[in-house]
Amino acid sequence: MNKFKSFLRYSYIIVILLLLYIPIFFGLIYSFNEPSAKGVFSVTTWNRTSWSAYKELFSKSHSLAFVNSFLLGFTTSIIVIVLSLITVFALWRQKNRTIRTFVQGTSNIPLINPDVITGLTLAIVLNLIFIGTLKATNEGFFRAIIAHSVMCLPYGILIMLPKSDKFSKNIFEASQDLGYSKFKTWFKTYFTYMLGTIGFTFVITMTLSFDDFIITRIVSNTETLGTQLYEGQFQAWSLAIGAISLIIVIFGNTIYAAYKTGQNARNKKLSMAKINSKVK
Repeated sequence: MNKFKSFLRYSYIIVILLLLYIPIFFGLIYSFNEPSAKGVFSVTTWNRTSWSAYKELFSKSHSLAFVNSFLLGFTTSIIVIVLSLITVFALWRQKNRTIRTFVQGTSNIPLINPDVITGLTLAIVLNLIFIGTLKATNEGFFRAIIAHSVMCLPYGILIMLPKSDKFSKNIFEASQDLGYSKFKTWFKTYFTYMLGTIGFTFVITMTLSFDDFIITRIVSNTETLGTQLYEGQFQAWSLAIGAISLIIVIFGNTIYAAYKTGQNARNKKLSMAKINSKVK
């Protein structure tokens, strides 16, 4: 009976993943479909194999939006990683349940808030408080960075917090006993321990920033791939973005799976070596 329940549980997960990824795989295939003579792109009829969607994606008409998206996502990711890392480390050091509850509660607000409400609130705050480069009359790239950082910061905190809670205080104290300064100890122990989660946070933040349209459009006039994608009609280059994203996800998951498999194998060897040494 337990085996049957386990089979149903894993089958359900597989079915859900297939329903999510099969349309994306079809998008990957049809991203190589050439538009008709009138420039109409179809996902039902196959004309012939072509790289026109990818050529259009990297053409001059999208080059500025691509650079803006990359710079915005990269800058936002760095800011979110730094702030999230400081926050979760402070929570780990403090062990204060009231502060933890407050941080987790406030972090959940942007997650459940509609993007329209978040965007309007940020636009009002930025217009009332800041001047100069953050004025609404400018293109507002710095406004977009602030807005995306506010949007992505809760995700960074919630991703890093479970990993941070498992960090052993003994390792930190042992490093200080060896004569390392607090700053060097932090880098040698805590930062190294959090590297995998930092990389995952970077990927998630970049993805959220690339995909955002509502907050970017409300807060600033910055042109990104997200704004071009959602403002215009369906184009072939939008499938090219999906195809590239799918390849990146598959590649990243493969590297992560290989890393975890190797790590588990090393841990198993160490455990066996300890057992053998005790037996001898």
